[in-house]
Amino acid sequence: MKKLATWMLVLAMVFAVCCSAMAEEKPAGSVNLSIMLALGQWTDNFDELIEAYKAENPQIGTIEYEFPSSSTYWDLLKAKLASGEMPDIFGCGYGEQIANWTDYLADLSDMELVGKLSDSQRNDCSLDGGKTVQIMPIYVEGWGIIYNMRMLREVGWEKTPETRAELAELLEALKQAGYKPFMAHYAETSLALTNHLGSTWITNKEDPSAYFAELKSGKDMDLANDPDLNDMLDYYDLILQYCNEDYLSTDKWVGRNAFYLEEVAMEDDEGSWEIPNILNVNPPLADYVKQGLCPISNDAAKNKLQIATINAGIYKDGKNVDEAKKFLDWLITSDIAQTWHQAKMGNIPAHSFTEVKPELSCLGQDVFGYISSGKAVETRTPWTPDEVKDSIGEVWSLYVGRQIDRATFFEQYAQIWKDYAESL
Repeated sequence: MKKLATWMLVLAMVFAVCCSAMAEEKPAGSVNLSIMLALGQWTDNFDELIEAYKAENPQIGTIEYEFPSSSTYWDLLKAKLASGEMPDIFGCGYGEQIANWTDYLADLSDMELVGKLSDSQRNDCSLDGGKTVQIMPIYVEGWGIIYNMRMLREVGWEKTPETRAELAELLEALKQAGYKPFMAHYAETSLALTNHLGSTWITNKEDPSAYFAELKSGKDMDLANDPDLNDMLDYYDLILQYCNEDYLSTDKWVGRNAFYLEEVAMEDDEGSWEIPNILNVNPPLADYVKQGLCPISNDAAKNKLQIATINAGIYKDGKNVDEAKKFLDWLITSDIAQTWHQAKMGNIPAHSFTEVKPELSCLGQDVFGYISSGKAVETRTPWTPDEVKDSIGEVWSLYVGRQIDRATFFEQYAQIWKDYAESL
């Protein structure tokens, strides 16, 4: 009788487990997800990942996506929040970005990936010293100047410049050989002059984080005598001698197309994300395009490639938080997604446990080389407060547009940070 009772109990437990599993199994096509990241280059390439994921996950109905430019991303995201149409997965970076969106970010601490983060990643993905992880690194991209090495070789250059003096020598050689040396696209000041190039001089500091914290505190940093900021201004002065005259009204697509069609030898504010566009417009260019850093200093040891870790978070009030976590994990760890990231998009893995594939695109390989040799540094852009971004872009634009002199630039730039500190 005891044995019968025991078997009945076992059968009841098995039945309960089976029923629970059946209850948790979602009907085919019943889960819809949405994702928004500031990655315009993904727009024409993401469908293949969706189809691959849906093939493995029949519960997924649709995965809607938007990949706007980073120059408009935050305004669009704020509009979606106001209208109650937040995406399930959305891009959010370190520093000020995670702080601004922490109330809307789900706790990702239960994701298996969290245990594989480095200590610095855990800290950067959190506001409480790594205890509560709210964003997850997807991949790394890098930028500076991209070069048409075919043109460079024709004027005797086999490598990209490592100092501003070398860059000046190359620009003059290209001009003398009849090439248009440089394409600058500074119409989108928030994208180019603030987000991508604007913090290059800060990352040339020995301790960029500490310096930037002091700058934001409103402390008098004696900017007029700062060698790195003067290097940045000298870099712009050099570029303006050799670039297109309409640089302030030239947007990124006009600039990029000129480079794709080999009308110019080089272009700044571009990086590893360009490989899918190059392959789409002019595939042969991929055989001789090269990624270089922005050599603002004449001290080669100071110059580093700007990199950014692309992160995403999950909207905590979304209908499918667990499914969103599952998709985000797959987007980072699956072999299908990693092949897509590296071979097709030029994305460098953000996690040390992820293999760098032999198929990693040429620009991706260049960026990975800088990272591996210690010649790359995380941009300070995510740590820049929203309250000052427009003002920073404006003062950079005034200087690059030759509407203010260097002394006025220093004065106005310093005042931005003083006003910010006083507003806190």
